[in-house]
Amino acid sequence: MLPTAPAKTYYETVSMCPACAATVPGRVVGRPAGVFVARECPDHGPFEGIVCSDVAWFEGLARFDVEPVKPVRPPGRTARGCPEDCGLCPAHRQIAGTAAIEISNRCNADCPVCLADNRRTFELSPEQVRSMIDAFLRTQETVDAVAVSGGEPTIHPRIFDILRVLDRPEIGRILLNSNGVRIANDDGFLDELARHRNVYVSLHFDGAGARRLRGTGAEVQERALERLGRWGVAVAPLVLAAQGVNDGDLGRIVTSLLARSSVRSVVLSMMCYAGANGSRFPGDPLTRLTIPAALDRIEEGSERRLRKRDFIPLPMPNPMCAAVGYFLTVGGEITPLIPMADLDEVVRCLRNANFARVDEDIERLIRGTIDRIYSRPGEFPDAPRLLAKFRDLLSALFPEGRPLDAGRQRAVVEERVKTVYLMQFMDPWTFDSKRLCKCSCQHLLPDGRIVPSCGYYAYHRRFDARFR
Repeated sequence: MLPTAPAKTYYETVSMCPACAATVPGRVVGRPAGVFVARECPDHGPFEGIVCSDVAWFEGLARFDVEPVKPVRPPGRTARGCPEDCGLCPAHRQIAGTAAIEISNRCNADCPVCLADNRRTFELSPEQVRSMIDAFLRTQETVDAVAVSGGEPTIHPRIFDILRVLDRPEIGRILLNSNGVRIANDDGFLDELARHRNVYVSLHFDGAGARRLRGTGAEVQERALERLGRWGVAVAPLVLAAQGVNDGDLGRIVTSLLARSSVRSVVLSMMCYAGANGSRFPGDPLTRLTIPAALDRIEEGSERRLRKRDFIPLPMPNPMCAAVGYFLTVGGEITPLIPMADLDEVVRCLRNANFARVDEDIERLIRGTIDRIYSRPGEFPDAPRLLAKFRDLLSALFPEGRPLDAGRQRAVVEERVKTVYLMQFMDPWTFDSKRLCKCSCQHLLPDGRIVPSCGYYAYHRRFDARFR
């Protein structure tokens, strides 16, 4: 049933029909219940999907919509408009923070929320992966992360050859997406994985909720997480968050993960109704979980150890797409950093990057935070302890007389400061070409095309010859 309250139109866009996937004119509109993408298909009638459950959050996004950095030499051309020209076309406004490669569509699980289409029809070679990365790096010189996904990439017969191909200075981190089944059971695999120091395992970790078929439930996820810690492999758990499934557990899941020494960051992905299984997952497009609603659940479920105010929209993609929080985790305590810092300085440090850079901006941000706490101690509970923590962090990152190299600085940050990301991918119900034009998560295809990930899963995948 469509909303009936009067709507405020924020902007016009191109959307798509969830029934036939045709592109149609759309509007992003606000009502008391939230912000929706509205459109009408000539054949199937009107549709709406919620994109933000908090109107105030949405109306505050402009502060985080920083000037983007455009790709150079985009391989596509502009002819029919977004999303049909994806490849990238010259109209795309933002370089990638993350480049994603599906190295196969073979999997050892059948998760009911899966975005993929695991038909066992292809397996990329290391040489193909090298060619794709070379083509991608012609559009931008470096990238924060390359995500290796599938299918289940850990069962690819040449996975370690592919990881070696990706271990190059232009790539900041390699994210290995995994359901954890092989990790939970194969010592030899972990022995080899531990040798790849720039690999972070993006381990599915949803609690007892969203992924529970064929050995991918909470017990397997917990065993895989424990073993990754024992082998010294860095982990960035990926939590699939779905309304009415595990949203009530999000606060407990996130706080428990932040306490793990092997965990470097936590990523929460809002349920996306696309893909072979995800498109059939039960859920209401008018009441689905959005980023601000997930932050409310985290605050409630963590008993306010983590609060909504501890997070801001990520100033790299369209700010509706992601949010981020930074937490100093020392001595079992979780100290949120964003509320104590100058917000404009935080945005300056994060602009056009998925990860904060350890540079002069960060040093200035930490010193400014120390000054704020020192000059206004009444605003900060237990100010002396906070000052000691920040001064210790500052001296560890920027020791006098013996500067650290970039690798050691990153290690210090990851040991002490952990990041929580919330991601909200688009599907046919929420598709909005204005958001897509500033997408910073891009899908690399074997033919050299680069397609924004939301555009690939919601629109372009049905044209991919590997899945026809």
